[in-house]
Amino acid sequence: MIRVLVVDDERDFADLLAERLRTRGMEVHTAYSGPEALEAVQATTPEVVVLDISMPGMSGLETLQAVKAEKPSPEVILLTADSTLSTAVAGMKGGARDYITKPMDIDILVAAIGEAEGRHLEALSRQRMAQTAKLAALGELATGVAHEINNPLQVVLNEVGWIEELVMEAQVDENRQNEIMSSLELLRSQAARCKGITAKLLTLRCTLDRRGTTACLPELARTLLHTRRERIKALGVRVDENWSQDLHAAPVSTTEWEQVLANIIDNALDAMEAILVEIGTEQKMTLTLRGHLADTGFEVSVRDSGCGIEDHLLTRIFDPFFSTKEVGKGIGLGLAICHGIIEAMGGSITVRSTPEHGSTFTIRAPMAVHAHKVYNRPDDPASAKEE
Repeated sequence: MIRVLVVDDERDFADLLAERLRTRGMEVHTAYSGPEALEAVQATTPEVVVLDISMPGMSGLETLQAVKAEKPSPEVILLTADSTLSTAVAGMKGGARDYITKPMDIDILVAAIGEAEGRHLEALSRQRMAQTAKLAALGELATGVAHEINNPLQVVLNEVGWIEELVMEAQVDENRQNEIMSSLELLRSQAARCKGITAKLLTLRCTLDRRGTTACLPELARTLLHTRRERIKALGVRVDENWSQDLHAAPVSTTEWEQVLANIIDNALDAMEAILVEIGTEQKMTLTLRGHLADTGFEVSVRDSGCGIEDHLLTRIFDPFFSTKEVGKGIGLGLAICHGIIEAMGGSITVRSTPEHGSTFTIRAPMAVHAHKVYNRPDDPASAKEE
């Protein structure tokens, strides 16, 4: 459902227009001034803004400029009663994509909103294609890098164990022995950390596990939440799950979906912890998981009531190594891995977010991905065996 914001200082006109658009299946919000429009853009993240040019106080053109500075992604359609259209042309130069003169035909506006939605989806599609290509190239590079790093890391770990044995056998002062053992333990932990990073790098290649174990999504989510129960309790987070009954009979690959759900749930908990630290007081936090079968695929959403994501960062959150967390608290691979896995399934992962009001990640993936032989190439010998 497309989200539309109608902005006009004539309340009766704005309300009537909003109601007529709602009857055509749109999610419509209204604002009656420029400042109200900016608040509504932050709160509702519309895909299309229908904006009257002639408004008292903060004019339509000033509102357009402020909206584009705050959130550049919404498509803007201008409404103008100016027969010369000079202000409409100025608005087009300011970032609007269309204009309609008053009095207007509702069908013309609906058609313009449809075209604006198409442009919005096309822009998102281009972003996803660029991201997918970037991940594919990085995945190939990461595979080679991880292999080259893992080999010397294993040597380091072996040498640490050998040195430990020598120290235990040697006649070394107890205090000095403790210092050496402490240093060796530090080396071991840091080497293990590096191996953990290279393991995540390998997942960027996003090859699907065609012969792994399977589980239903509700069961898998319940297991992941159980392993995080202490943190959830400490943060005071209420978990709300709603899985359709048909999902219990639809198996998914444990390997892929565990990585995806675990990363998104952990990010949600991080976001809620961040806002609790920022506010400095207790606030009820909610983690909501939803899932159902839609047509021939899965649709799963994970919503949190955390700190949210600034609009200018939304286009970057799936970039590898991009993170807003402090150094040492994240390396920026979790969402990149999620994106790569879901894209490899032939699905999509999207996010809606409002700063200080939380984020919602929505995953759509086809069921056919879990029929393993679907992903065998025609020239793959395994394909012939499974057929």
